[in-house]
Amino acid sequence: MLGVGSLKSIRLTDDKQLVVKILVRIVGVLLTFLALTGCGGGGFNPAGVLESRTVRLDGEQVVLDQGQVDCGAREDLWTITPMGDGRALGRLTSKGRELQFSDDVQIGDPVVGTPYVQIHGMLPVKVLQTGSVRDEDEWTKLVDAKVGVAINHSCFQANPPALMGIRHGQFDASANPVFRFKMDQDWTVDKIVH
Repeated sequence: MLGVGSLKSIRLTDDKQLVVKILVRIVGVLLTFLALTGCGGGGFNPAGVLESRTVRLDGEQVVLDQGQVDCGAREDLWTITPMGDGRALGRLTSKGRELQFSDDVQIGDPVVGTPYVQIHGMLPVKVLQTGSVRDEDEWTKLVDAKVGVAINHSCFQANPPALMGIRHGQFDASANPVFRFKMDQDWTVDKIVH
């Protein structure tokens, strides 16, 4: 090859060497990106935290399906009392209270639209779907998540009752509850935010 006086030297390389150099650079950039961003979201796993321990549920409402309402009546967890206008009340028995239900089952409530009951105590939950995760500050996160509450009775084993969230100041079966997590050596559930 003829050299031009202004060009010092042009080194000839073959296409294979050029492709290898480009691939090495791309892989290097990708590895650097992965190392800087991490693969675990900073170690925060809301489903893992929620399911690893029981969660304090005081005065929270869970949704029941008709099969659970009927099973609870058959199993003497509550007795159904009609109230008229399509409404009924499932009055809790001592067996129902032992399962940490804390108020009568509401059936036919036009605002909620589905049977529900209040629960109270430390109960295990199963995360069905995680929604948004928001940082409140460096040590606090808010997470909305659809969760089922594990109640140790055959009426609730196949389909754990779903915990209701709050919308416009009212319990709403279509809203996910919002959990506040705090970092104190490990992430823990601090409370449910209303």
